[in-house]
Amino acid sequence: MLNHTSRPVKIGTLTKMMEDLLAAVGFDEETARIVAGIHLESDLRGVSVQGFNHLVYTHLQKYMEGKADPGGKPEITREGASYALINGNNGPGPLAALMACDVAIKKAKDSGASVIGINNSNDLFQAGLYAEMIAREGLVSMIFSDDVVPVVHPLGGAQPVIGSNPLAWAVPTGDDPFLLDFTPCATLPTYVRYSQKYKAEMEPGLVHDAEGNPTTDPFKVCTGIGHSLDTGAIDPGGHKGYGMLMFIDFISGALVGADMGMDHVTRQDSTKGHIMFAIDPNAFGSLSVFQDAVKARMDYVRNSRKAPGVDAIRMPGEGSFSRRRKALETGEVQIDTLCWADSLELAKQLGVEVAEAS
Repeated sequence: MLNHTSRPVKIGTLTKMMEDLLAAVGFDEETARIVAGIHLESDLRGVSVQGFNHLVYTHLQKYMEGKADPGGKPEITREGASYALINGNNGPGPLAALMACDVAIKKAKDSGASVIGINNSNDLFQAGLYAEMIAREGLVSMIFSDDVVPVVHPLGGAQPVIGSNPLAWAVPTGDDPFLLDFTPCATLPTYVRYSQKYKAEMEPGLVHDAEGNPTTDPFKVCTGIGHSLDTGAIDPGGHKGYGMLMFIDFISGALVGADMGMDHVTRQDSTKGHIMFAIDPNAFGSLSVFQDAVKARMDYVRNSRKAPGVDAIRMPGEGSFSRRRKALETGEVQIDTLCWADSLELAKQLGVEVAEAS
């Protein structure tokens, strides 16, 4: 990825380090364990941009700067038979997201479907983790999250005024879920930062400079650390990506009473939002019949004619689950080399002792 290098780190070492770093910025022991576990799940799956990397470069910084409350606990502020609104109380995003999962599952099983909004929150990190949790309970799930740093330009525009707004969808299969987890834009600000750190060029077609011209120079593009309208931006991925990014703003921002886009830059008291949907297949028939139909459809697609040089047709999520199993077997995850070096400096700054990585 963008010429970067990585190094192996023992899972136990990484877990303890993350828990200790979180404790050093004010997390209680239980919350540190939960949040570190969420970051670890991303690294186990090879989604490093939402794992340790995110913890070091963005998550811890918010608490160190006093922009988020490590003691903030989520609470339900409105609810009905099939919906609820959760106030994250400016605390750790994963706490609000995990509560939302629990509520979504219960209400969907009681009512056939549910929608759970979250406001006054912080980043929940890898949205697919929560979609997977809901799907493993036999429910179809959809999750959308409003990003707080505008890094994407609108279609036909040049300024970074839209977030990278992730989404995740999951379908229960009786085995590992069918899991789709992505941001609709052309790339992520983390990859812009990687390119800067490793002095590498961006691939063509991903970003534009401040005048709206295509560029491969990462230093001409908004990185997500800080913000300026006078810098370049990430491409929205055409009209489909642009439309999806705006829709996610509306549904996980305005609909749940959270802010969108530039409000996160211009307002000190801006709030972040998420929204989750869960659907019980039993409301339309039978979970087992649904899962059988889904598996048959996936098998048909997998067994269709392959393109030259392709060894297998895979379903979304399969690579992630395979990497997780391999990491647990080896007891190690791969961490970006420069991120690990920076984390050691941060640990020293916070008074956290770190064991040997491997």
